[in-house]
Amino acid sequence: MKRIIAILTAALLGMSLAGAQNAILAKIEKTNQGVGSVECDFSRTKTLPATGKVIKDGGVLWYTAPDRLNMTYDHPKEALVINGNMMFVKRAGKPSTFDTSKNTLMKGLRDVLLNCIAGKVETVIKDHDATFTVKEVKDYYNITMTPRNPGVLGYSRIALTYRKADCVMLRMETVEVGGITEVIKLEDVRYLDKEDASKFVLPRK
Repeated sequence: MKRIIAILTAALLGMSLAGAQNAILAKIEKTNQGVGSVECDFSRTKTLPATGKVIKDGGVLWYTAPDRLNMTYDHPKEALVINGNMMFVKRAGKPSTFDTSKNTLMKGLRDVLLNCIAGKVETVIKDHDATFTVKEVKDYYNITMTPRNPGVLGYSRIALTYRKADCVMLRMETVEVGGITEVIKLEDVRYLDKEDASKFVLPRK
């Protein structure tokens, strides 16, 4: 009898915890539905496990819901612009433009960036068939996702931090299957009255 009671108690506690975590995810998404355009500073730290090399850079980020993003780096060798399905990426000075509706890999990167910034954590969890945990730490919500089947080119871990007060994403950490870790931090997030459409015009090079 005691064993049955213990099992039932554990099940109820599990259901209560799951309900609380889902409520936080719903709150984050609902709060961000009112966000139009934002501008902020960002920093990026990328760690390459094969060599131990750590790359640090940063710049200014612009976002307009639901599908426009510009990460302008302080140096000209890196850039990222998303405008709908179209995506411009410059890495180590090499520019590329993609139609993400026709490129599964780049669509995955696009969707992770846009959905995490927009607070659509439940969508990210579903897209990656991930297990997840939600923890409240002082003034923040920390969410960790572990995809069940990340694939060769996917993520083995995605960790997000949102500020409780306004549910703004402040930190995003991704770990690729190959071990490359990237941490993006957002600072001084500023809400804009209207978007600057010129920020989302894809560069030609």
